[in-house]
Amino acid sequence: MRIISWNINSVRARLPRLLALLKRHRPDVLCLQETKVTNQDFPEIQLSTAGYYSILYGQTSYNGVAILIRGQAKQHNLTTFPKNKLYAMTEVKNNLKFSEVSCGFPKNPVPDEARVISACVGGLRLVNAYVINGEDRTSDKFLLKGRWMEAFGNWLQNLPQTPPLLVVGDFNVAPYDCDVWDPKGLKDRIHCTPEERTWLKKLQGQRLQDILRTKTQERVFTWWPYMRGGFNRDEGLRFDLALGDKDILNLVNRIWVDKEERIPVESLEAPSDHAPIIIDIN
Repeated sequence: MRIISWNINSVRARLPRLLALLKRHRPDVLCLQETKVTNQDFPEIQLSTAGYYSILYGQTSYNGVAILIRGQAKQHNLTTFPKNKLYAMTEVKNNLKFSEVSCGFPKNPVPDEARVISACVGGLRLVNAYVINGEDRTSDKFLLKGRWMEAFGNWLQNLPQTPPLLVVGDFNVAPYDCDVWDPKGLKDRIHCTPEERTWLKKLQGQRLQDILRTKTQERVFTWWPYMRGGFNRDEGLRFDLALGDKDILNLVNRIWVDKEERIPVESLEAPSDHAPIIIDIN
């Protein structure tokens, strides 16, 4: 099974790139962050034509997460968590033909923001997350990020042990200095602060491991700024992560970053500032 996680930075702006990526990699499951559309405006028809079924938690202009599942057979493998009272279950049943999906998580400090969607699919408990950015170390949003990550981590740690847990998404934290192009220059800057790294470690607890770091210690980035030719100069960060429990680690054959997606293509719109993470599971 192939699972991809990608901060698409607006699904409507990059729909042709999304369709090209699906054709190129043929993932069984694709987790998107920052879709930036309501459920009604998500391009379900185009993705259905491409062979993918969409599970959505959208929001106007900001945030938004989605899980895409390839083929009809995958629908029958999907079981879901209890419904969230903030989510319109009638829409899910009518459009997605699933009995339930879970949007958000208990004790979320910002329950109106579409940042987490979860389901059980393909024998895995899959959580797709877009973590609060935090903006600046001195801002209120930085402290909110800490509260959010604590609440999210508490929920993750208390999820059932079966099926195996896989958490993917944009965490807006570079876990280690090797995940930062300039560790000294960016020390104590947003995404690289000791506080954020501590919050991430607490979120992982004893249960969740950074899957890529279990496979390699090489420098790997998933995000590059648009300005200053960041991608061409390889001045990036790794804060798009895949976290899994022990059973997941034993199943992962390969995890890698599709840097080609970050390269501008003349016939397509500008790429997202994030590159997709690809996880191949035996």
